[in-house]
Amino acid sequence: MTALVVAFPLLVACGGAESPAAGGPGRDMLANLPSCDRVPLDQEPEVRADVTGLVLPDGARVTSVVRQGALTSVEATVRMTPLDVRAHYEKRTDIDLLRAEDEIFEAEVLTRTQDRRMYLRAGALCADGTTLTAMVGPDSDDAGLPEFRNGQ
Repeated sequence: MTALVVAFPLLVACGGAESPAAGGPGRDMLANLPSCDRVPLDQEPEVRADVTGLVLPDGARVTSVVRQGALTSVEATVRMTPLDVRAHYEKRTDIDLLRAEDEIFEAEVLTRTQDRRMYLRAGALCADGTTLTAMVGPDSDDAGLPEFRNGQ
């Protein structure tokens, strides 16, 4: 059963994902995850994230900030689904959204703001909770930011 759950999002990614605002199979699949009441989103202590170019959704709870030369890695959680995270970035007008895609259980976005780029991966943790992993670096194609997984 686990193989089917993992394989289905990959198939959806190949054919394009549903609109984040729509209901349907994607939302139904996320609803099958455990309730977020059973998965603690606030177990790790919250830390301050003063990182130029980091743009997280309201309510995101940052748990780790690691500076690695020109790049900064940030870990956080938020009470949203990966579909909602993608939709959040698509609606923002204060950033340049360079790329966004989702595979229901995971979304990826690449943004530009304040002469910085941010690559963010959002992974479903529970029915309406998501882990966020962001990498922020210089606004350059060769800055060393992660690439989108499916290579498109």
